[in-house]
Amino acid sequence: MSFKAVQCLLLFLAIVGCCQAKTLSGVDAARDRNLLAADLYNAVGAERLNENIVIGTAAIQSSMALAFYGAKGQTAIELKEGMWLGIGDADQVSQRHGSFQQALTRDNNLRLANNIYINENLEFKGGFRDVAQRQFDSNIDKLDFHPPYNKRTADSINRAIATKTNNQITDILKPELLNDRTEGVIVNGVTYAAPWQKAFKPDKTQKRSFRTGNGQTVQVETMWTLQNFNYAEVSSLDAKVLELPYQNADYSMIVLLPNRKDGLRALQQSLVGKNLLSEIGDMSQHKVEVELPKFSVTFGVSLEQPFKQLGITTMFSRNGDFGNMYRMFVSHFINSVEHKAHVEVSEAGVEQPLESGVLKSFFSRTKKFEADHPFAFAIKYKDSIVFIGHIANYAYV
Repeated sequence: MSFKAVQCLLLFLAIVGCCQAKTLSGVDAARDRNLLAADLYNAVGAERLNENIVIGTAAIQSSMALAFYGAKGQTAIELKEGMWLGIGDADQVSQRHGSFQQALTRDNNLRLANNIYINENLEFKGGFRDVAQRQFDSNIDKLDFHPPYNKRTADSINRAIATKTNNQITDILKPELLNDRTEGVIVNGVTYAAPWQKAFKPDKTQKRSFRTGNGQTVQVETMWTLQNFNYAEVSSLDAKVLELPYQNADYSMIVLLPNRKDGLRALQQSLVGKNLLSEIGDMSQHKVEVELPKFSVTFGVSLEQPFKQLGITTMFSRNGDFGNMYRMFVSHFINSVEHKAHVEVSEAGVEQPLESGVLKSFFSRTKKFEADHPFAFAIKYKDSIVFIGHIANYAYV
């Protein structure tokens, strides 16, 4: 083989290797987001099975990727492992997660605020400030946390988050979290509400019975449609699974309906440590008659305890090391991470249902998906889960 031929072969192998590395990196990143979604859903939701919850797991991961860029030592190790941030150094992690956040927010139906505030007596490092603003569109600022000015400061932070999230995320930070000992707080708000690719039929929405998480039966506004959807019956989850695509085809909602009326706890436990999308496997198209409650859920949570369940502990203590964030000679930490998410589901969509409720009986092999008891849901972007939660009570605003 000639020298030129060898050069061409090596170039070809390098290109193929690069493409494979990129593909594997993308697959691994999606897997990591989905594993984190399961971890956080279990950490936050296990004790809240009788209330409606939603958490923006991808937004939390993005926020912690920025925190990881500012961390050092044991704090950095805990963040990288606990938040499934993937391979690479701080620059590579921030670039990968910053790019993913930018891809998410190109859809105006998703609004995200990912801000960091520190005590007015401290200073951000210039390099950290640049990455926060350029890669994560993060507002970072020095503010007065000292009483009695803490209420004014909290109000200012809440207004900033509300503005970025189209006024869907309000009152994310309580004034009492700010005091003389507060060094830094991270606030993370995210909201999603979008039209479906396949609409529900508005005149078919009616009151139907729903068995709540505590066993009561209530009447709820329930939507109806008959359409071709991706559908599966997953024995390992003991649940029916339905995929509802949004108008932006990169997004869809996965609805997981336990076969048992009281099966939400078992469903949640079956997801622990698993990639939900891999667990579901390949779904197939079926004609499905869907009855799904309208819902609007806003849920806020302080993440210190859930993070500690994932092995992230030092960032909230004097052992915290954010030496790449703070411009100081001593270590500083983060006092709290506040997260709030909002998801709304209604009839609006583009394509109309295939048939009316009168005609549906003429069509054979129609699957029935009747969400009349607590169910879980996830919103995914391509192959990555970005929200996860469950509906156990009726709440539509």
